[in-house]
Amino acid sequence: MCKGNRLIASAVIAAIASAVTSTTVASAQDVSAAKEGALDEVVVTARKREETLQTVPLSISAFTAETISNAGIESVEDIATLTPGFTFAPLFGGGASTPVIRGQSTTIGEPNVGFFVDGVYQASRSLMDALLGDSVARVEVVKGPQSALYGRNTFGGAINIVTARPSKTFQGQFSASRGSYDASELRFSASGPVSDRVGFRIGATYNDRSGYFKNALTGASLDPRRSLIVAGSLEADPTDNLSLRLRVAHDDTADGDDPIAFATNNASPANLTGSPVFPAANQIYKGELAAPTVFAQTPGHSDHVLTQTSMTIDWRIGGYTLTSITGHNDLTLDTAVDQDYAAVAARYVTSVGTLKELSQELRLASPGDARLNWLLGAYYYDSKANTHLEDFYADAARPVAAAVPASLRRQMLGGLINDLEEKTSSVALFGQIGYDITDQLRVSAEGRWTKETKKANSTDASQLTGLATGTFVDKLDFSNFVPKLTVDYKLSTDVLLYASVAKAVKVGGFNVVTAAGAILASEREYGPEKAWNYELGAKTSWADGRLTMNAAAYQIKWTDQIVRALGATFATLNANAGETKVQGFEFDLRAKPFKHLSLDAGFAYTDSKYEKYTFGTLQLLGMNPVLDGRRLQYVSKWQGFGSAQYNLPLSDRVQWVTRVDASYQSDQSAVQTADAYTGSATIVNLRTGFDWDKFSVRVWAKNLTKEDSAVVGTFIPNAARRFDWVKGALGAGPVTGLEIFGAAVTARDPRTYGVSFTAKF
Repeated sequence: MCKGNRLIASAVIAAIASAVTSTTVASAQDVSAAKEGALDEVVVTARKREETLQTVPLSISAFTAETISNAGIESVEDIATLTPGFTFAPLFGGGASTPVIRGQSTTIGEPNVGFFVDGVYQASRSLMDALLGDSVARVEVVKGPQSALYGRNTFGGAINIVTARPSKTFQGQFSASRGSYDASELRFSASGPVSDRVGFRIGATYNDRSGYFKNALTGASLDPRRSLIVAGSLEADPTDNLSLRLRVAHDDTADGDDPIAFATNNASPANLTGSPVFPAANQIYKGELAAPTVFAQTPGHSDHVLTQTSMTIDWRIGGYTLTSITGHNDLTLDTAVDQDYAAVAARYVTSVGTLKELSQELRLASPGDARLNWLLGAYYYDSKANTHLEDFYADAARPVAAAVPASLRRQMLGGLINDLEEKTSSVALFGQIGYDITDQLRVSAEGRWTKETKKANSTDASQLTGLATGTFVDKLDFSNFVPKLTVDYKLSTDVLLYASVAKAVKVGGFNVVTAAGAILASEREYGPEKAWNYELGAKTSWADGRLTMNAAAYQIKWTDQIVRALGATFATLNANAGETKVQGFEFDLRAKPFKHLSLDAGFAYTDSKYEKYTFGTLQLLGMNPVLDGRRLQYVSKWQGFGSAQYNLPLSDRVQWVTRVDASYQSDQSAVQTADAYTGSATIVNLRTGFDWDKFSVRVWAKNLTKEDSAVVGTFIPNAARRFDWVKGALGAGPVTGLEIFGAAVTARDPRTYGVSFTAKF
């Protein structure tokens, strides 16, 4: 991060801190004025009931539709920059997105953060970086395990996108945006009544840009993007006690390549061949990974088509509520990637996959205002994924590969056709009970029992012969129970204290991804991982509602951790080989010092380190295989953000609106050994413009200070370097050393700017 960026970020955050301090002083002097300018209440549904944010004994960051619009938030990645304790690593352009809450990072296998739309689970990592679209009412980031109430893969937290419901009166909106890099966006939405008891909502978002980077191999744009999202919903109230809501959404996105290039290893030389004919090769990169600036790739793509359907039914019976949520997702993924990320025709990987998910949740809730309240539920989930992978030698590598012994060909150069079918079925029973011991003291307990079955059927074939080389068929059964206990105490009407303890479990699975080497029979399975989470928190309101300050401290003990390991043939595997201790602190505030000024700020400290992890393969490289005490990947030790919005009335009909958002995250490890890291980053976004009557115009800039640190890095086999080694071994080129790892580094989006116009009707 450059010095200028640090100065700008410091100035923004200092200004916000100064304004907050002024708020508390001014409020003490003029209480009556404070009441008039109180903050709006935010309603959340993190515990399956509607509750105000300040009364829920959970650490939650909530983003309303107004905030999303005012801040120009477009994706979950944008949400992470404004959420203490949440980082987002868009590995390989988002196709392997890694959301990290409270330092619980995992790079392969299923994610540790559950992703939901209106309570319906979304399994694919590739959708986590999709555009939010124009029908979002609220995004809730719930920190800490939510296994008891949410279920699948909420090991570290949950992200729930709540979509907008039909309005009672007809209303609509159209917006158009034009920006740098030929970026265009069109949005349309309309909502209103169909009859006295039926309402509708429809929305569409079209986004298109030419790309931020140039492909030196073709001279064309490297990373163009086009996305069309259409969503519609119908809501009916046949009776006063019955509500039905049907929602259908369709997302068609086509992306180009990602701005990725390999860094040149600079440390840990080792001769892996054992032969003096070959020189030693550096096996790792040490230091800060600089963002690449030159890209030369055989053109590829990353496309997805998703159709989401959900039906929610609420039936109120004498104060009780019976809720049914049925969800169905139909996803197609189509990718093509130049795996060597260089102007070398060595390796090219294509993949076409489908995923179909069906889920059903049924729950019964007691009246929420009773001294004793409870919730009981059942859940069913079924998914089927089919993937056809072609990990091919590119043209230049094919004759070279033919000369390599079959026993070495796969791990050296690729050359595999794989067909994989994965099935998952899960059933669960869950419940929550809460009791007011006194008017101030409350205790609640929740738990979830789950039984899950996973099946895999994988067939490998050789690129050179087309003949099957191996088949793997297996089935695994898992069952677990996860409890949570929470105690909260109302110190006053404005102060809530709480403590909780929760167990989290994420089931294991199969090692079936064969893109990096053959997998032995003994390496095929891995088991569940577990964690105990302890949290203390406080939610406070000051100055008659003009200032809220919330804080939480936590400790996590994570065992049987699923970590990355290399198999006997250098295949990338999941293994239960780690233990980690995470501890940290989070703080956030909202303030309204003056009638027209709104402030938000927060920071987080996260200490996430392996307590036990031995990566045996490192010994072959002459490196220490014991990684105890090393920090986890994609976790920033320090995070902070500050936002300020000022609405200045110019007349009865016109106001000038300005908003600035500044976020900071410290450097992040990019490899298990923590030798290589991406630098700290400060991002400043600005939006300013005018509102008049039903029209608004905004001039905006993202990454205003041109932060140019690398956004993420990951270590994978460098196909270009291995191709060079194989050629040298065959006498077809210079003799080089053999590398296992290479640092694939992703560049950050540059500064972008533009103008947007919105009309409401």
